[in-house]
Amino acid sequence: MIERAAIILSAGLSTRMGKFKPLLPLGGSSVLSQCIELFLSCGVERVIVVTGKRRHDVAKVASAAGAETIHNADYEQGMFSSVLSGVSALPSGVSSFFVLPVDIPLVRRETVRNIITKYEENEPLVLYPRFMEERGHPPLINGDLLQAIKGHDGRGGLRALLERFDADSLDLDVPDYGVVHDIDFPEEYAVAQSLWANGYPSEVESSVLWRMQQGHPHIEKHCVAVSQVATRLCEALNERSQTEPLNVDLVRGAALTHDIGKGTKRHEAAGAELLHFHGFHTAADIVLEHFDMTLPDNAPITEKEVVFLADKLVRCQSPVPLENRYMEKVEMYSHEPGARDAILGRLKRAKDMMARFDREMGVPAEQLAVEALE
Repeated sequence: MIERAAIILSAGLSTRMGKFKPLLPLGGSSVLSQCIELFLSCGVERVIVVTGKRRHDVAKVASAAGAETIHNADYEQGMFSSVLSGVSALPSGVSSFFVLPVDIPLVRRETVRNIITKYEENEPLVLYPRFMEERGHPPLINGDLLQAIKGHDGRGGLRALLERFDADSLDLDVPDYGVVHDIDFPEEYAVAQSLWANGYPSEVESSVLWRMQQGHPHIEKHCVAVSQVATRLCEALNERSQTEPLNVDLVRGAALTHDIGKGTKRHEAAGAELLHFHGFHTAADIVLEHFDMTLPDNAPITEKEVVFLADKLVRCQSPVPLENRYMEKVEMYSHEPGARDAILGRLKRAKDMMARFDREMGVPAEQLAVEALE
């Protein structure tokens, strides 16, 4: 028996896009291939692609990516006709299945895995990913609803039918904008290309993460201040750099979440673990090392050092001289054996790093921190 399957709806006309959406390039392959890989990489046992327009081209790509296809001869009648084609191809006894329109290709793998985990804990009739209070894709649907779907008259589409079962359904909040971003228009496709496989949260995703964690507002506000300083430092470095510029969006996303593990032992490790859990792996690597760092003379400044230094130039939400920040810690922990020497050691490493920043930016980092938070 197949435990879990996925239906990818790829039968649309792509009229508003002006180009055929399933076969548009994305992430080194195509939009359709990425959707298929999303499910296969998460252990979904069977992926069914519903074809319509350009059925043979779509079938060729789907087969190469490891999916099977079923053709919807009535694809011009609307999306629900493709849903019916897809469910008709599901194996007998399937426990649950995803439904994903092909034009929603940015969903993170970790989001799908988390949907599966939550579903297995509760076995609702439908489990929806939800972003900023908006239900997104792909819902994971209990196999018990197959007959209801097959018997639906199509009015309101699949959504209207599933809403009848809301009392026995669940929403899972996710910090994943990809669950609600579709690519109906060229400008939306351009956004998808720019966001593809980002290993860091956007500002909105960061806000959702904080809400999900129920973090202290003053810590989140500190992170916002650090992100402002980090952004300014990054821009100053890029203005004078002769090499590939640093990623300002990565710096901002990591800074906005660098203290999200605050309140736990080794908060930097806890924060990194949380970011990894949701698929923000690049930001997680930065958060893991923001407590203490050494920058060798022959090593370039990276986004990691930018976030580290910015954090040390902000107390709460205000700029602070680097030495003051550390000496406050010396006074706070002077009663603990070895604490003074450890903190002074971190201060020296931070001062050495700031001197490097000052040289490469041509302006003192502490000055930029003040300007950023004015």
